[in-house]
Amino acid sequence: MTRADQKKLEDIADGLMDSFPVFFRRVTRGATHPSARKFDPSRIALKAVLMHGPLRMSMIGRHIGISKPYMTALVDNLISEGLVERVQDPDDRRAVIVRATDAGKEEMKEFTKSARQAVIKNLSSLDSNDISALHEMVLNIKDVISKLDKEEASKRRTKKGA
Repeated sequence: MTRADQKKLEDIADGLMDSFPVFFRRVTRGATHPSARKFDPSRIALKAVLMHGPLRMSMIGRHIGISKPYMTALVDNLISEGLVERVQDPDDRRAVIVRATDAGKEEMKEFTKSARQAVIKNLSSLDSNDISALHEMVLNIKDVISKLDKEEASKRRTKKGA
């Protein structure tokens, strides 16, 4: 395997963790981190908090496609594990935001490392053409998601101003 293929596999691993939870579950078989061996929505919620900064639960839910009532259970689980905390929103004293703790940051670091290694291992038997195709697809999907997020944010701003 070439270094270029290795780099593409790393990009694919990162993209899969963000874009393909079901596919991710299948390609992470053999991961060493307990949460990386199963699809754990609480870890996806933790990743959203780390990627986007402290967020209200409704925003976490928007990022990962989970309803607010279910988000409450996920966040309660993360709080009980010491991975996130609820704090008062500095911009709105009536609201609460969720932010990652140092333990949550370390947990996600280990989770990502283990999952990435398993993805690379499980996809390394693919030939260069398949690796290149997957790499291009992940980049395209990330681009589309970014565009859709911007469009959704614009619609929300327009709706608030109406």
